[in-house]
Amino acid sequence: MTEDTGTQGTGNLELELGFSWSRLAEHRIFQFQPQLSVGATTTVDLIIQPSWLVDQSSAGTERGFGDTNLDAKWRFFGRAPWSLAVRAGVSAPTASDDLGLHHDRFSPHAILVATGDFTPFTVDANLGYAHVPGDVSQRSDLYHLSTAVTIESQQRFFLVIETTLDSNPDRAAGKSFVALGQLATIYTVRPGLDLDVGFRARLNSTGPAQQWLLGITIRGAP
Repeated sequence: MTEDTGTQGTGNLELELGFSWSRLAEHRIFQFQPQLSVGATTTVDLIIQPSWLVDQSSAGTERGFGDTNLDAKWRFFGRAPWSLAVRAGVSAPTASDDLGLHHDRFSPHAILVATGDFTPFTVDANLGYAHVPGDVSQRSDLYHLSTAVTIESQQRFFLVIETTLDSNPDRAAGKSFVALGQLATIYTVRPGLDLDVGFRARLNSTGPAQQWLLGITIRGAP
């Protein structure tokens, strides 16, 4: 989902357990991508995000670890109703064969994040860039643009409407950009525990035909 400018606060933790089920051409892809954020200061988080993938197709099933994101997020501006942050880091080549980066290559990335708080509405916007070392059939410079609107109800239910535009890394497959739309709901079970369910579909002829998302978020002090 689109990143926001929120940070955990000094010494606090956030664990996000993210699951997705995608259909892309003849592939059926399951991804488990947990993320642990640790508040280093009031405005800086340190983040680790590994992944596990299962790719099923007519050629068989591949499963194994995906690449791991090692990031930091810094909220550097805040003046109501707007705040700005940057999340940046590298993707480390921890993936099994054919499930991620080559084992000797790292991929740097950065996202500029803007959040506007207009309670009960929140607006988030992201502008991102990643450099992925590849061969001539793959794009190395990848761009990301997304916006999300969150509508809050009774401080427990949240409706999220999101659109994203991403570079298509495969030069030969379809359009140069992948456009997706997403609808999700978040329910706060209790302070520090959220559940979310979402559905994402492509808005052009490239990218996953459909994707189901499930997430569990736990926050608190160690």
